[in-house]
Amino acid sequence: MMRSMCKAVTVAAGLAVIASVAMAGVPDPTKSSTDGNFMLGNARGGFVLGPSSTPSVPNIPVAVVDGYNVTVRDVGNIPLAGVTVSFTYPSGTLRTMSTQQFGQTANCTSNTTSAVTNGSGQAVIVPAVVGRNESPSGSPTVQVRANGVLLTTIALRSYDLVCEATGPGKVTGFDFNVFRQHFLAGQPFTGQPACDYTNDGLVNGFDLNGFRTEFLCNTSTGLPTGPICTQTQCSPCP
Repeated sequence: MMRSMCKAVTVAAGLAVIASVAMAGVPDPTKSSTDGNFMLGNARGGFVLGPSSTPSVPNIPVAVVDGYNVTVRDVGNIPLAGVTVSFTYPSGTLRTMSTQQFGQTANCTSNTTSAVTNGSGQAVIVPAVVGRNESPSGSPTVQVRANGVLLTTIALRSYDLVCEATGPGKVTGFDFNVFRQHFLAGQPFTGQPACDYTNDGLVNGFDLNGFRTEFLCNTSTGLPTGPICTQTQCSPCP
């Protein structure tokens, strides 16, 4: 009897070791770290301005201004290099741009924006994305995946609200009109989440100020810095 029990324990331990080895090198959501449940995107795929920027854009969440940071680890808490971290957008609301900055890639078929982890298992996504997602922050819809493994689901808002009929994606008067419909009282989308860039449950002057920085891209020093204000849209869009 004792011999049988010892044999069973040995077999169980062996299976546990095999399972652990099998999971080594596979992203583990419980060991990996993500950058919260909210992110901002724009037409250019560049860093958004925030409270510490020049010029300052108050009330924009500090966590979003340096992109969305992810560290991917396996079950043994070992950082994984060369892993593809992706934002998967819900169809019909948000659409990746086909071109991105900072070595990121996009897939128009799967509607994803991706970055690859470095030797420390870290990746940063600064998404060029267009569209209007009215899901509240409490009901996030953008999946963050590592080699296909779901790490978390987040809310994402874009300053670029409307697909361009022709030409590159950019923040134009069409986007301003949609923002106006969220900002002013008595409009079709008054107060709805797509234009809540400060993630405080309101669409007010702080959100207008954030939108202004993208609408006036490269028309004034620091709004925002750099000449890139557009990316190429996927077709069809959205």
